[in-house]
Amino acid sequence: MHEAEPVQQSLLHWIFVSLGPAYLVLLPLAAFLSFVVALMIVVRGKGAMAAAALVLVVHIPLLVGLFAAFQGAISAFTVIAMSSSAPKPAEIAAGFSTALVAPFISLLLMVPGYLTAVIGAVVRSLVESPSSATHANL
Repeated sequence: MHEAEPVQQSLLHWIFVSLGPAYLVLLPLAAFLSFVVALMIVVRGKGAMAAAALVLVVHIPLLVGLFAAFQGAISAFTVIAMSSSAPKPAEIAAGFSTALVAPFISLLLMVPGYLTAVIGAVVRSLVESPSSATHANL
């Protein structure tokens, strides 16, 4: 018998399907929140706690991506565990595609917040008042 040909789809469509509706909303939302809060900390933050806050805030999209990875791996292994016969590879691949794509996309979405934090920290260190450096030498 002749097997059906696999359906060809674009990479972008595959990414959308792999992430699912929940992570299509959560990942960009987390990235936007991370960027906005990092920008606020760079502009208005003061002292050493601003740098510590940046380290915490920038990684929000990655945490959401890791959660999606764990959820995808659990769903793939659940398909294997619950199947009375050999599961279809496509059923397992759906879980693993979420497990692999979500952290990758979250790393890409983390870049704007990370660049904001790094560039902002460098600019703040260069612009910082020289009077504090003079008092440190006394």
